[in-house]
Amino acid sequence: MSSDALGATIDLDRVVDREYVGEIGLPHGDVLLAFVNAVHLGEPTLSDVRHDLTAAVGEVGLLEAAATIAVFNGLVRVADGTGIQLDVGLDEFSHDDRARLGIDRFAGAANTTARTRSGVPPATIGELFG
Repeated sequence: MSSDALGATIDLDRVVDREYVGEIGLPHGDVLLAFVNAVHLGEPTLSDVRHDLTAAVGEVGLLEAAATIAVFNGLVRVADGTGIQLDVGLDEFSHDDRARLGIDRFAGAANTTARTRSGVPPATIGELFG
């Protein structure tokens, strides 16, 4: 995961909990999570949350957070719209986390056909991407 590259331990269970806004293991994670939730859920508090995030990370940080949300939304819509499947290696590697976090309940998960999972993580980049 990208958090591993940063040497951070992110609480993914809290990140995907729509009701939770608090510490997640990321600097300013509480205000970032509040911002993400306000954007995605159309919260009427978005203006206040945007102000709080700007106070915490500055205007550039706010723009980076907004751009990240926009990029991920766009990528997911393209992937879902074109029916892109997870590669075999990534499917196997992420199976337990996806099940624990409920990600396989999202509509786009139907694009990836059921596969026999070995439970063994990929050893190489080639294996990861099938």
